Amino acid sequence: MREGIRDVAAAYEQAALYPPYSVPLTEHHNELLAPNAGAVTERSLEASGLPGTLTVSLSAYRYQPDETIDALVNLSGDDALFAQVGRIELSVRDAHNQLIKALTANASLERQRWQYSSRFQSEDDWPQELNLVAEVFLTDNESLRQSAPFRIFQSVATISGIGDTYIDNNELVIPVTISNAQSGFYKLGAGLLYADKKPLAYLQGKARIQGSEGTILLRAHGSVLSTLSSPQPLWLSSFQLRRIPEKPGPEVSYGDSSQPFIAVPAVDPADFSAIPYQSPQVAQRLQFLQSLGQSAADNSGT
Repeated sequence: MREGIRDVAAAYEQAALYPPYSVPLTEHHNELLAPNAGAVTERSLEASGLPGTLTVSLSAYRYQPDETIDALVNLSGDDALFAQVGRIELSVRDAHNQLIKALTANASLERQRWQYSSRFQSEDDWPQELNLVAEVFLTDNESLRQSAPFRIFQSVATISGIGDTYIDNNELVIPVTISNAQSGFYKLGAGLLYADKKPLAYLQGKARIQGSEGTILLRAHGSVLSTLSSPQPLWLSSFQLRRIPEKPGPEVSYGDSSQPFIAVPAVDPADFSAIPYQSPQVAQRLQFLQSLGQSAADNSGT
């Protein structure tokens, strides 16, 4: 028990070195670097008596109308599997399995794997909730299906660039400009990248936007920026712009960015201190967790 509490306290102490809106980012944080990653679903065919797997993947999860969608289907196995496969069909279907669009696919064989790729356009009249469906027809007239979900959305705002950056209390402030917006409360997440576009930090900001234009401030803490090896320009990328409902019920709606990468003017690490982030509330929580761990240790010794 006491070991678990101590581990929680140690992990919290490490996380508390940085503010929650500016944390170190590495290439292992896939969910932050690719917030709109497409679904990858895999099905083993062993239960159907077939020695292989069927995998369906998409280039993204959310698409705007008329946006290009890339789909990939892999059928992996051996000659015993392929001898029982007649054909594979790809289609877009709604949440009720109604056919929306039949797709054409390019097929190739590589090392006991058939690969089917398809590129198509989303359309204005498609429903929001959709599935890419791969159906394998066998020579015995049986069939198998595997699907991957995706959504069509109308953008409620666009990230159009950044304003002049400035330093405030050991933080680099990056004003992100928002245009074509529906009024509301917005949250923005973005990756801050080195000059070579490797991940440096994950930044979060929020703001209420009235009218069609607004600004969301992202703050990069000095404890992160002081680790730069030299002055260098940075990049913003991996954007996730969300409009948060004012009342329970409505779904979160999403915005987009006019460009995948936005340049941030050169940052000099000498302008920032490596002093860790300090928050009275965080310090109190950490003290409480540490006291729990100590109490558990004292009780176990009595």
